[in-house]
Amino acid sequence: MPSELVVTPTLNSIPIRHGDFTTTTEALAYAAGGEAGFNFFNVSGQLTGVLDYKQMQAQSMRVALQLKQQGFSRHDRLIFIAETTPDFLLLFFACQYLGLIPCPIAFTVNLGGMPAYLEKLNRIIVSSQAKAIISSLSIADAIGKSVSIPMLAYSDIVHQAQQFHQPDPSELAPFTADEPAYIQFSSGSTTYPKGVQISQRDLQTNIYAVLRYGMKLRPEDRSFNWLPFHHNMGMIGFLLASVYGQRTVDCLSAENFTQNPLIWLELMSKYKTAITFAPVFGYQFAMKKYAESDNKPSLNLSSLRVAGIGGDLISPDMLKMFSGCFASSGFQYQSFLPSYGLTETTLAVTTSDVDQPPVIDTLTSELIQKPIVSCGKALPGFEVKIIDGNTQVRLAEREIGQIWVKGPSIITRYIDDQAPIESDDEGYIYTGDLGYLWQEQLFISGREKDVIIIRGRNIWAQDIEWSLLQAIPQIGVNNMATIGINEQQEERMAILVSVSEELVADHTQLQRLTIAIQNLTRQIAGVQASVLFTPQKLPLTSSGKLARAQAKEAYLSGNMAIIYDSEGHI
Repeated sequence: MPSELVVTPTLNSIPIRHGDFTTTTEALAYAAGGEAGFNFFNVSGQLTGVLDYKQMQAQSMRVALQLKQQGFSRHDRLIFIAETTPDFLLLFFACQYLGLIPCPIAFTVNLGGMPAYLEKLNRIIVSSQAKAIISSLSIADAIGKSVSIPMLAYSDIVHQAQQFHQPDPSELAPFTADEPAYIQFSSGSTTYPKGVQISQRDLQTNIYAVLRYGMKLRPEDRSFNWLPFHHNMGMIGFLLASVYGQRTVDCLSAENFTQNPLIWLELMSKYKTAITFAPVFGYQFAMKKYAESDNKPSLNLSSLRVAGIGGDLISPDMLKMFSGCFASSGFQYQSFLPSYGLTETTLAVTTSDVDQPPVIDTLTSELIQKPIVSCGKALPGFEVKIIDGNTQVRLAEREIGQIWVKGPSIITRYIDDQAPIESDDEGYIYTGDLGYLWQEQLFISGREKDVIIIRGRNIWAQDIEWSLLQAIPQIGVNNMATIGINEQQEERMAILVSVSEELVADHTQLQRLTIAIQNLTRQIAGVQASVLFTPQKLPLTSSGKLARAQAKEAYLSGNMAIIYDSEGHI
């Protein structure tokens, strides 16, 4: 009879190190001397898998021998359709021991269905020049005949690796400090995903800055993660940073979080989590489900000292609402840690001060008139500047412009080498975001491509969506996208709304929603918006955020079914 699974402990027997390792395998070798590791939970909160660092090291070495036997050569690239399982971790580190380059990606079928996903996957195959795809057995069976390279299953490789003895180090060829670690694909366009090669040195530099100066990692810290491992925060912020910091991390898949967001809170309460991270929508979704629950769980969130938040415009009202909702459960407002980063910088650029409440500034200018949450100051070695996009002149404090960053873990080219990442003579790269600096704090006002300009006035998509969601909560998180559409040299606002099956044929209810949305939009922004309803789910980024640009692209290209619009056309 198999022994009962037991979670790995919070406190470790080895002295904490804050990521001062030259490679992933060196970091794992040190972590393997302790008792910490990864724990995996299902949608009901049951423990389904445990992988401590000692097991991870030993088993991933054997998996490396299996990959070697299958004929892969040093610097071969392998696409990983990522999953939140022990097998994924073993395959990832097996590549590190053999000098293979993993390319983790998502399996998300959005607008366009499976044909659109396969088109995207085949573009990634061409771009990465991968030798094989590794996925779950079910995905391999479903799409294996539709791709041009071999598909392998995680479980098969791990099972076959059991035949091998514990390898002698001479049988393996791990990456050195100046070599790659893996390839990260940004959310980017649905059609042309962009991959950046993250080096061992990039990882060490950024992880050390985050652990030492960003989170100020402590020996008693335990982490919880539901972000997918194909996303840079899931991969670096929780998978690799946990190894580099020798911490225990409890894991839930993003799919299970979506099905039951309260289990995130319940498990953090049970295991006294100190560190977690989520995009804005994650906190919104959990708060909404908690408010709607007739059987609210008893929670103790007093151990949560770092509630990282980022990846989108952060609403001060949302922070106050969440902390107010869970104040009786011990959650503290100062636990929120807003931060900012992007794939092209490896992970983080700025973080707020630990144990301090978020900094909020209210700007009154022609471009924006609202309170904004700071994403903190630049990490050591990083610099941020704000420039005018038209004149390229650096702007003064509290003037909104393009955000440009530079630092020691900046990536300057995409893997297919078709185009460099936009940069200037000083080594700064353009982030695609707008914001401003004040007292060295970075304030994000939004994505440049998400700004809607009507009669010379900037309207921020996130502001419209947030206000509408508060007034009409039945729309639901991530079910609404505000976009700008150019017609006859003028821009108009349109709001795409994803509706449930029961509403598809209920034109009376759709008319009521249309009137409510248009009335509120006039109050909020002073403009008339078109409202367009679709039965399809709106596209999301790799971390589960709303992908407005992709939604707009799908609508304009005719790939989004519209069942009702504000003019009554069906």
